[in-house]
Amino acid sequence: MVEKSFQILKKIIERPILRLLDFNKHFQVCCDASGTAIGAIHSQEDKCVAYFSENLNDGRQKYSSYGKEFYVVVQALKHWRHYFLCNEFVLFSDNSALQYIMQQHRLNHKHAKWVEYLQSYTFLLKYISGHANRVADALSRRALLL
Repeated sequence: MVEKSFQILKKIIERPILRLLDFNKHFQVCCDASGTAIGAIHSQEDKCVAYFSENLNDGRQKYSSYGKEFYVVVQALKHWRHYFLCNEFVLFSDNSALQYIMQQHRLNHKHAKWVEYLQSYTFLLKYISGHANRVADALSRRALLL
């Protein structure tokens, strides 16, 4: 599975993938987290615009899977803030519980801070199965490949 994801990622990197954005069309963000890293893809019309990945420090590696998935969402929005602040977008995550984060009444301090940060954006959070989220999955597991 990791090898297949890596091959898909190599194909994306080999082609010229960055493109000019059309601000009249919706943006998409796909996020994923693994045990040691996070990854996100910024796309438009299913074509990759940009991507990033980050290794998690020891403290963040201890987050629950929900916490890691939430963290990658926040980091992706911070990373591409200038694109998303004034535009609607669709955010894809393979953690189904994140769909309900804005409706939760009891949050720990860190998650409450992140929810407050998310409220400055206009987006739709959608669940995408981990199997369908291959490219972001490959970015979040990049550290394992190295």
